[in-house]
Amino acid sequence: MLTAAGSWATLGRGVLVRESRAYRMNSVLLLSSRHSVVVDPGVLPSELDEIAAKVAETKPRKLTLLFTHGHWDHVLGRSWWPEASTIAHLRLASEIAREAAKITREADTIASSAGESWPRPFQPFDVDLGVGPGQTARLGSWVLAFLEGAGHSDTQIAIHVEPRKLLLAADMLSDIEIPALNGPAAVYRRTLEALRPLIASGAVEHLVPGHGSPAKGAAAILERLDRDLAYLEALESKVREARRSKLSMGQALHALDAMEYTGKTAEYSMVETHRHNVRHAWAGIEAETRA
Repeated sequence: MLTAAGSWATLGRGVLVRESRAYRMNSVLLLSSRHSVVVDPGVLPSELDEIAAKVAETKPRKLTLLFTHGHWDHVLGRSWWPEASTIAHLRLASEIAREAAKITREADTIASSAGESWPRPFQPFDVDLGVGPGQTARLGSWVLAFLEGAGHSDTQIAIHVEPRKLLLAADMLSDIEIPALNGPAAVYRRTLEALRPLIASGAVEHLVPGHGSPAKGAAAILERLDRDLAYLEALESKVREARRSKLSMGQALHALDAMEYTGKTAEYSMVETHRHNVRHAWAGIEAETRA
């Protein structure tokens, strides 16, 4: 889905956010002449050219690309910086190798819809530093702590840029999207709850979600967290009720169409995501019942 022309935002010295026209996905630039970091460079070729120009202005001695997870829209920029180091989840390289055909197909579709083409087609790549939750990395003046991101993708990590009180939440805590599940809702709920103490402690002042607008201040960020938790709790509750009432999956999907949630009536529609979530919640509760 393409929106209006993408935009740039500055979140303090050296921190830039580029919102793509494609699904309003955010790329984050942590710029320093000593060591710069580009998080999820994308999505369209022209936007990658813009990001590359911003990085070139800084003339960093070292450059690292950091990928929050392996979904197609987050991994397309690698070939713009073939000499850069890469950091991602331990399993990201195997995921994008397995999904390479799908990633290429989606990339070609979105570029074509924008009237663009790929001068550097997607190629699967290895990761120089594989990380997981609980690990940290110091890249020049940037201190990054990697946080659990399970629930949306098996390779998702969130990043806390500690000195800047900045949380890069990957595909969580969006103002335009509901949580998108890749498994039981309970997994995603635990991930969100684990973020609460960090945010409430004052260690986070700025949030950049994978898609949508950044948020500023603990209160605004916690409001997004509580909204997403409320959606997941309501989803699970209503799926359990449907199962107790002996509804079929198809009947449950129809019944839960009545739920209210972010993006239900928006042009950037979450309707199919919600129906996808119903199926995952159903399967998760079914597995829980069998255990």
